Amino acid sequence: MARKQVRRDFIIIGLDSFGENLALALLDLGNEVLAIDRDPAIVQRLADNIQDIMALDATDYETLRALGIEAFETAVVAIGGDLAQAVLVTLALKELGVKRVVCEAQSDRDRRVLLRIGADEVVAPTIESARAIAYHLTGRAGQSAHLRFGNYLAVKWRPPRSFTGTIGELQASHADVEIVLLSGRELIINPGPAYTVTYGDELLVVGHEESIAALQAGGRTDG
Repeated sequence: MARKQVRRDFIIIGLDSFGENLALALLDLGNEVLAIDRDPAIVQRLADNIQDIMALDATDYETLRALGIEAFETAVVAIGGDLAQAVLVTLALKELGVKRVVCEAQSDRDRRVLLRIGADEVVAPTIESARAIAYHLTGRAGQSAHLRFGNYLAVKWRPPRSFTGTIGELQASHADVEIVLLSGRELIINPGPAYTVTYGDELLVVGHEESIAALQAGGRTDG
């Protein structure tokens, strides 16, 4: 099944909740996306929303080669629930010449393994962070400083000069607040509680409207 050797944008391998949402977010941003999953039922369910979608086993090296995989700028391996499969697919993608391979990981150990075998970037995403990761992968900034989802907000937030502490300390003092992205010395997706937050960092924060308001006002919501 040969494909034309024209530079393409993204191939998403694995259409779990994160893979599906990431594919849709990338399409919404105007990118060309090929989506792949080994489960024909998942492919059939998503076919109305994702035009270029295929049911195949991406752990099969020859199948990937027949796709002309080297024509893709970025491959996202969204099969974080199965490290063995993710490793096989990542090794094949790098050997076949994909310039940028981004992997989903469910644990810090999986992250270390995937980086060691050649993944260019590893994310530990939630469904809510799929659009933020899509903006990151395409190098585009969000269109507004905040997004509203019912009573939840996703906002960019910079700590004040007076703030010093870790992600864990920040979340402990602000109930129902989740840090999705930390951008400063490097971009960290879903940073762990031990990461230090300093003045000059920029965070993408998700939480209840009142919790976000308290964070922006410098108050506490831990009672």
